[in-house]
Amino acid sequence: MTPDADLIIVGGGPAGAALATFMAQDGYKVIVIEKDIHPREHVGEALTPSTNLVLDRMGVLPKIEQAGFFHKPGVAWTAPRSKPWKCLAVRNSDYPSPDAVQTYSYNVEREDFDALLLRHAHEAGAKVVQGANVRNVLFEGDRAVGVRVAVTDGWARDLHARAVVDASGRRCLLASQLGLKKKDRSFNQFSIYSWWQGVAPAPESHRDFLFLHFLGLERAWAWHIPLRNGSFSVGVVADKADFKRSGRTHEDFFAGFIARNRTAVAAMGEAQRIRPWAIEGDYSYHMETLVGPGWLLVGDALRFVDPIFSSGVDVALYSAMFAHEALVTTWRGADEGLEFARYQRRVTQGVDVWYELTDLFYRFQLLFTLFLVTRDHRADMVRVLQGNPYLPETQAIARRLLGEMRDFYERTKGKDSLLRPAALSSDAI
Repeated sequence: MTPDADLIIVGGGPAGAALATFMAQDGYKVIVIEKDIHPREHVGEALTPSTNLVLDRMGVLPKIEQAGFFHKPGVAWTAPRSKPWKCLAVRNSDYPSPDAVQTYSYNVEREDFDALLLRHAHEAGAKVVQGANVRNVLFEGDRAVGVRVAVTDGWARDLHARAVVDASGRRCLLASQLGLKKKDRSFNQFSIYSWWQGVAPAPESHRDFLFLHFLGLERAWAWHIPLRNGSFSVGVVADKADFKRSGRTHEDFFAGFIARNRTAVAAMGEAQRIRPWAIEGDYSYHMETLVGPGWLLVGDALRFVDPIFSSGVDVALYSAMFAHEALVTTWRGADEGLEFARYQRRVTQGVDVWYELTDLFYRFQLLFTLFLVTRDHRADMVRVLQGNPYLPETQAIARRLLGEMRDFYERTKGKDSLLRPAALSSDAI
């Protein structure tokens, strides 16, 4: 059997496009198979500062800058009862990471951003096939050897390669095929969002910041993200059960949650929705394993936690970069099992940091506020929230912070009402 390519990548989102770029730049024959035709809409507009490093290594950062995507200098949090626009702000330039390429990151319209990355992969030499659906991954014994692709009903073709990487996003093609996907019972979040015009601008000091709004509920928050051309992505995250119990329309449910935060009310008072409502739910899951003979998972196909810290594209780009290293090292003579196991450990340890930060945030939102305003913790908190938790030094900082947060909670158990969202007042921020 003559392989059609060295590598077949299922999915052309950021993870698939990044991996295809790296592999093609090294001279490998790569086929990317994407079921949609780009551009296509996708949520997840905010990028962490750490993604700049991978984008720069891909050689695509100048194209992103040329496209004029919105520069994000930092993030701000608001409390429910604080005066409008009174916030706790984190500016990236105050505590840049040691390997920072630049001090700002980006807010991106994902349809344009994803299309740009996929086009960059094509220009690097990868073959990109859009509008084709991978039905399943082909195996010989327990080894992945290719995929079955359908372009139209009644027509399918088998393609073979030395390895297959699943970058199919939350479709999780291979994990679903192998029964590896497990729903995360700790998170049962529901989000409703859209794009808007006429959102009131923040004060000049925080004009271009991404805003996160606490809503006085343990598992609820809102985002408002500035984009190009005066548009904003605005959405609400809540426990799925709250929406089911409410029995309200999408419009009323969204408005009711926005009304819980004075800054959100001020921002959205004259806003006009310019896109249909979009709904996401049941999006937290993990996998029993991320690798196997001849295959790996990258991006959302390996795990998705929650959007609160904008970790989705961070996981996508870094897992793609590490998958590239694992594949190339293997094909240059290293043991595949050892290299793939190293890839799994590396990615899992980093994603676990995102998971534990998210879990602690949902249980004790005010605890994050307290640590961000404390002189001994602020620099470390900002460093961790900037992304790339795969570095040993970043993991060490994150583990220390998580431990100190848990210790703080244990010491204040009798006063735990101080740490709960309902306690947030105008004095909290």
